[in-house]
Formats: sequence, structure tokens, C-alpha cells
Amino acid sequence: MLRRGTPAAPLQRFVAFDRRLSARLAISREARCLRLLALIAAHSGDSPLWLTGAVAALVWGDAAWRDFGWRVLVGTLAAGAITTALKWLFRRQRPPGEGQGFYTRFDRHAFPSGHAGRSACLVALLAPLLPPWGTALLALWAGLVGLARVALQVHFVSDVIGGWTTGIGVGLVLGLVF
Repeated sequence: MLRRGTPAAPLQRFVAFDRRLSARLAISREARCLRLLALIAAHSGDSPLWLTGAVAALVWGDAAWRDFGWRVLVGTLAAGAITTALKWLFRRQRPPGEGQGFYTRFDRHAFPSGHAGRSACLVALLAPLLPPWGTALLALWAGLVGLARVALQVHFVSDVIGGWTTGIGVGLVLGLVF
């Protein structure tokens, strides 16, 4: 244990706080209805879902939908690539617990959250195409995706905040291209 006042002590306290907060937000398996809602929210941010929608908009949409499709396609791929690279750089393990599933089998690392990164990137990229209320709803959705990832015990709160920060940054940079 590090003594108070050593350089790593604040980091250790932050990690302990992050773990405690994340554990408080977790949903147990017994709360089936809440867990189902969290699963739906969490998986609404899955990349295959958004990539399928992007391709559909590009193939069958008019000019406005094609703009939407390009933004979703590029944003999903770019945010995914950058969050994956950062995960391999940091190699932070996922929380222990019940949150083992499809993604955790193939992606053992937690920081930053790819789902949070992708959802925040999409908010930044799609905001110019949406009315203010649409942007607010999309931002609320991104918040729920991140919260659900913590509630399902596949991420710590700091993983989600790191994902949102990364995603907003990627989205703002890509927005300059569009």
C-alpha cells in the first residue's frame, strides 16, 4: 500500500473511487427487467448495427441520407480504430463480475470504451444534420449507452468517460472533413 503523499497515492485513490462508483451503478442479474433495458441500450451502440444502417443509407437513400450514411460509416470505423488502438496501448482489464459476453470474449481491454467512443463520435458528426432536439436526443442516447456499459459491468466509469472524450474528439476532427 502506498503512503499518503507519495506520487501514486492520488492515482490509487482515483482508481479506488472509480471502482466503487462503477460497482454502485452495476445491475445484478436478479433485476431482470432493468438488466434487459440496459442490454438493449448498450447494444444499440454496437458497430454492426450502425454499419448496417450506414450501408443502407448509402445504397438506398437520397442525398441527405447518403450524407448521413457517410458520416455514420466513417465515424464508426474511425472511432472504433482509435479506441481499439488506445485499448491496446493502455491494456486496462475489464471489471470483474457478471458482465461477460460476446464483446468481452474478443475484446479483453476496457479503456476507453468503444461503445461510448462510437456513440459520442456519432453525436458530434450527426449534430449538423439534426435539429437541436434531435441532437439532444442523440446525446441522451450516447449517455445511456455509456451508463448501460457500466451497469452491465463491462466497463468502469472512467472507461466510459475516456470513450466519450475520445469519440467527441474524433467526431470534431472528422466534422472538419465533412
